[in-house]
Amino acid sequence: MPLTKGNHVSRPGAPVSLHLRECRAPAAVKPGPSVGERLEVCCPRDDAWYPGTVADISVTGRHHIEYDNGEEERLLLSEELTRNIERQLADDESGDVVPVSDWTSALRKRWRGELGASRFTELAVQMQEQALGAATRGNYDLKAKGFRDVCEEEGREWLPVAEDTVRLYIAALLEKGGIQAMSMQPYLSAINNYHEDMGVPGPAKGRGVSRAVKGMARLQVAAAQEAGVTVTERTWLLAKHVRTVHEAALTLVPDSEEQLLWLRACTFVVLSFLSFGRPDTGSSLQQENVLTEYDGVTAVLTRKKGRNHVSKKRQLSIPWWGVELLEELLELWVRCRDGAGQRAKPGWTPPTGVPGSSWRLPGVRVSSAGSDTDLANAWLRLALSTVGCVPPEGGHFSAHSTRKGATTCTRTVGVAMEKVCFLGEWSQLPSAVQAYIHPTAVPDQAMRSYFGWVAPQGVCAQERR
Repeated sequence: MPLTKGNHVSRPGAPVSLHLRECRAPAAVKPGPSVGERLEVCCPRDDAWYPGTVADISVTGRHHIEYDNGEEERLLLSEELTRNIERQLADDESGDVVPVSDWTSALRKRWRGELGASRFTELAVQMQEQALGAATRGNYDLKAKGFRDVCEEEGREWLPVAEDTVRLYIAALLEKGGIQAMSMQPYLSAINNYHEDMGVPGPAKGRGVSRAVKGMARLQVAAAQEAGVTVTERTWLLAKHVRTVHEAALTLVPDSEEQLLWLRACTFVVLSFLSFGRPDTGSSLQQENVLTEYDGVTAVLTRKKGRNHVSKKRQLSIPWWGVELLEELLELWVRCRDGAGQRAKPGWTPPTGVPGSSWRLPGVRVSSAGSDTDLANAWLRLALSTVGCVPPEGGHFSAHSTRKGATTCTRTVGVAMEKVCFLGEWSQLPSAVQAYIHPTAVPDQAMRSYFGWVAPQGVCAQERR
């Protein structure tokens, strides 16, 4: 089918055009792409097309696009810009209109055949389909398609397949490059899940597949060493670095755009550190999820990886007395942020109860970073580099460093593992947490100033008021 141009939309750095394939059912046109929908995005910087999938839509209307090449992007699409964008649809064999997905179409056909004719059939099919999140289904679809393409190229059946075909597939991924052996599990899970969903045993298991993945890892390490490539370690963020950023921000008189951007970066680093670098309390933090009260600040936790089927929201409350100078920093940020809006638009007042980013700066240029992770990395490095904080030799700082740093600090000052798991939103004890803890860290005053309030006996930065 020919491509039809959609509307031009804005994103940080440069405008893009969404191009979607024609609808077979014009009545199915809806305002904007939905979760799980396939689309192609044209980037004018290189005039290339990038196919991807809508993985999620935030409460602010930003579409989280996961591209087939492994990259991600969040696009802010207003309703008027997306109203006339057509969806890519296809008819499955039962005659229903469903999003294009070989996996989804095949499963729906199989489940309908198993369930038979009943007024509950469609609801039962929908329940089974929704057992996996939209992003997970989309990722599995893409990986299963890649596996099928390799099978077809080799002239082999791809359902069902034997273990030897899976080993050839791993070799094909190694030759293609871009996928590390340590990241192979989702690719193997996609193959196994697709087979098991279709009623046949998953082939991507067993000793042969394990040996192939391990051999892939050794070959990649050898190739990196031969090329002289050094992989630096993502180091944990020291509490003393956060304290340096924190105190420097309080001395700032933000009377320029550059200083406003740096104040935002500093405030982000402190809050992200205190909240263990979770996505919903990081660069995607929303105004309505931050509650400041007379005795402290509360963040409403709205997202948790793998737990989107649970609607219950959790809260993380930090008392003002527990973290020295936290109240002063947040007051400074809000005052400067809202002041930027008043300077940009005379008479402008901060919205109340309206969804929006806590990090918005009206009248200030938009960052060129794309995804939440890109923004977090950029803000962290801006804040640290400005005050001269550098990682140790052979390491580097990233947004995940705040998570490693917070976990290390809490355990080092004696916080119980159960509390660490709650603060960091881990659902497993304690094996999943150990990888985030630096075993030789020594407790210091900076650690206690941020996490002493939750440690035994209430060791805190200052006496409770």
